[in-house]
Amino acid sequence: MNLHPKNVEIQAHHSMHHVSRKHVAGNEHYALTEKAVGHLVIRIPEKNLKTAAKAIKSVTKLAMPKTLEAKSNKDFSLFWLSPDELLLITPEKTEADVEAKLRDKMEGHFAIVDVTGGQTLLELSGERAETILKKSTVYDVHESNFPAGKVVTTKFAQSQIIMTRVSADGFLLIVRRSFSDYIWHWMVDAGSRS
Repeated sequence: MNLHPKNVEIQAHHSMHHVSRKHVAGNEHYALTEKAVGHLVIRIPEKNLKTAAKAIKSVTKLAMPKTLEAKSNKDFSLFWLSPDELLLITPEKTEADVEAKLRDKMEGHFAIVDVTGGQTLLELSGERAETILKKSTVYDVHESNFPAGKVVTTKFAQSQIIMTRVSADGFLLIVRRSFSDYIWHWMVDAGSRS
C-alpha cells in the first residue's frame, strides 16, 4: 500500500467546511462565515505589561487594548480577555512565526499558547446580525452598550463565546471548536426566524 501517492492534491479545509457547505448560513439580511486565522493566547503578569506592550506593538503594530477592548489592523486583532490575558488573531498559517517573533522580543515572565486548533472565528454581518445575537445571548448587544471595538466573553445559546462588534452590523465571534457545529446550526436557525 502506498501511503504517499504522487500527484494527489491535498486540500486544506476550515474546521466547519462540512457544515457550511450543507447548511448555508445567510440570506439577503445576514451572512455567517468562518474565517481561517491563527489564535494565540498571551498571558502577561501586570509587572511586565509595559515591556510586553512594546513587543506586541513591534510585531503587530497594535497598541495594547484597554479593558474590554479589541484593537485591529489589516493583519491582526488583539482582544483583551482579562487583566493578564490577551487573544491575538493572526493571518492564516502565520501563528508559529508570530509566536516566535513575540518570544524573541518579550522580556520577563509571560506565556504564549497557540490555541488555533481549539477554536474558530465566525464573522456575522448584515442588517439582522444584531437581532440574531439578541436571540442567542444574554448580553445586551445594542450598539449603545456594545459599540464597535468592545469585546466580551459571554454565554451564547448553551455555550460560551468571545465576541466583538467591528461595525454597526458586523461582529466577530470566537467559538470553541467543539461547539462550532452547534453554534453554526443555532445561528442558521435564528437567522431563518429573524
